[in-house]
Order: sequence, then structure tokens, then C-alpha cells
Amino acid sequence: MDASSAVQFGSLLRDARRRQGLSQAELGGDKYSGSYISHLESGRRVATPEVIEFLSRRLGVSPLEWGVSPQGDPGGLVSSDSIEDLLVAERAWSEHDWAAAIQHSAQAAAIALAAGDTGRHWEALYVQAQARFSSGDFVGAARLAEELAEHETARKFGVARAQALSLASVANRASDHLGWAVALGARAVEAASAAPPIILAEALMALVSAMFEAGHSAEESDPYLLRLAELSPRLNSEHSRGMIAWTIGTAAFMAGKVEVGREHHARAKGQLDARRDLRLWLRFHRSAARCLLDAGIEDGVRDLVRTASLGLEILGNSHDVVELRQVEAKLALLDGDAVEAARIISDVLDDPVLGAADISRGSSEEILAEAFQAMGRTAAARERFELAAREYESEGRLRAAVDAWRKAARQEVPKDSLTTT
Repeated sequence: MDASSAVQFGSLLRDARRRQGLSQAELGGDKYSGSYISHLESGRRVATPEVIEFLSRRLGVSPLEWGVSPQGDPGGLVSSDSIEDLLVAERAWSEHDWAAAIQHSAQAAAIALAAGDTGRHWEALYVQAQARFSSGDFVGAARLAEELAEHETARKFGVARAQALSLASVANRASDHLGWAVALGARAVEAASAAPPIILAEALMALVSAMFEAGHSAEESDPYLLRLAELSPRLNSEHSRGMIAWTIGTAAFMAGKVEVGREHHARAKGQLDARRDLRLWLRFHRSAARCLLDAGIEDGVRDLVRTASLGLEILGNSHDVVELRQVEAKLALLDGDAVEAARIISDVLDDPVLGAADISRGSSEEILAEAFQAMGRTAAARERFELAAREYESEGRLRAAVDAWRKAARQEVPKDSLTTT
């Protein structure tokens, strides 16, 4: 089954599932995760004969109605060990057991490589890259995803190449390599030009998010945002439409269009499905709270932070927790409690895990500077703004760096606080 056949099969599978009134998780039962069924329906995974047989029994549909043979092509199969490892990896990834997902996907990749099955090899490595990203190993995920974009399978199938490039862009953005994130996002959009809408939407979201964090102007990103808005009605999944609304809303906030941002975030809140991806749903609440606080709005923030805090402490990685602490500190600042804000951020920066070198410190340093400024500690505020500016420069956040340098320059340090020689 090639890439185009996989997309056709996925569409027919989705129609059959909906006729039976089953969710993706219900269709997969105890054997396959809902996320794996989602990948099949979007054409991002190629169904093996074993999978086709299982699904056809569950839905009471002959595989011939899907345009595939019940036995499949025996010459295209790898050993059952590879299939089993890959299924275990998919299940572990959906259940947030990142270590097991990485282990089993690596085993599946090795078996597929030995068997000469390049398609299965690419698929197993892609699952491993996803698991590395979810675990917080953004650098490892980015490196692997970039390699997958040049894989033999990616050179043959545009969907595979677009997926790898999108993941590489998102992982580079998370690891603060914003120049690479923008470049890879642009390549993902190009690779996805003829792909199904969901694949193109992922590429556009990766590119737009990287552009805004890197300080690109609204005029530069507007054409891509328009393409996203036009794609949204073509997506079958309400959850996917919620992802687009989240992206467009955050971009609007960053462009200073607060009411537009609030409108899209409200839509995203109603469309994102916690049952499909609880961690992502929690991260949206944290992100929406941060956007409101950055705009100086307190209304609704506490409920968003409370919801995010309930789950991210358990399900989130270190990066998620740091971003949550930053939101809590900004809320304390808005409440006029600069001492509490400084305590929260100081604890983060001093923590050996949360303050590690591979976790962005720019935002934390800037929030701490704002807390010191509110406390009247001008010299300390200036020092922290300068530290934030340098961090932003190293991360490629040039607009944020310029703003931090300007804030540092505006700090009037009393003469008697300066050391003379």
C-alpha cells in the first residue's frame, strides 16, 4: 500500500467507523490506541494485513470494500517482532510512557532495517522522534526528524517528508533554534503542498508559530494564517480545527490583536478534546493564560491556570512545568505581589532540573527583572533584563532581545548603588 492508497484507505475506514458510531479509541479496543487509528485515517500510517483484518472484523466490512486484499502482500511484510514492537511503541506513546515508546520503536526500526523494509523503518523512527519530543528531548527529536526528512521513504512520499519536516520545525522551535525552525517549517509547507489538508495544516502551524517566536512581522505571517483559516473547514476532526484556532489566536495576541486572539482561543477551548490528548489540552490552558497576562488581562486567567496546574505537574515534562511557573509568576505580578513572583522564578532558575541549560531561561530572567523593578530594586532589574536580552539573542528571539535591552536601558540605577574604582 503506497501513500496515496493509505490516504484512500484511511478515508474509507473513517466513514465505516462513523457509520458504526464508534470513536477512534473504541474502534482500536484493547489492541490499538485511538491515536494509531487517527494516524491510519489520516493516511499517516500504512495498515498492515493484520491491522486490516482486525478492523474489518470490528466494523463488519470486507477488506475488498476498502480496495485491499485480506491477505495483503506477503512480500511486503516484515517479521511479526517488528510489528509487535511498533504497536507497543504506539501504545506506550499514547499513554505517555516515553521511555518504553523510545525503546520499542528503536527495536522495531532495527528489525525493519535488517529486513530491508524502508517504509516500516521510517515509521518506527518517526514514532521514536515523537516520543523524544514528548519526553522533552527536543534536540534529539529535532536531529532525528531532520534525518527522517532525507530518508528514502520521505524522498518517495511527500506526506512522509512533510511530517518529518513539521516535527523538525516544532522540535527546533522548542529547543530555541528559531532560525532552523522557520526554515524547516517553510520546507514542510512546500513538501505538503499536494498532501491531505491535515498534513498541510500541521506544516503551516509549525511555520507560523516559529515565525512569530522569531520576531517576524504580522505582514510576513498573514498569508500563511489565511491559508490555515481556509483549511480549517476542510478538516474532519473538530480537535484539529481547535489546533488551528489555537495557533491563529496566539498569533493574533502576539500581533497585538487581543480581541481577535480571545475569539479564536474561545473557539479552540470548545473544540480541543481532552480525551484525545489531555496533555495538549492542558498546555492550551497554560498558553491561553500566558497570552491574556501578556496583554494585561486578568479576567478568566485564574481558571485557566488552575486547570493547567491540575495536570501539567503530573503529565508535563520539565519545559511544561517551567512555562507553568512563569504564568504563575506573571499572575502574581498582576496581583501586585512582586515578592511572590520573584520567589517563584528564583526557585525555577535555582532548580537543577527546571533551571538546566537546555531549558530556555530568557522568559524567566525577564519576569524576574519585572519583579525586581516592581520592588524598586533597580540595579537588580537592570542586570536581569540584560541577562534576558542575551538569552533571547542566543535563542534567536531578536524582537524580544531588543525589547529586553530597551527595558534594561530605562532602569535608572542610583549613583550610590554603583561600585567605583
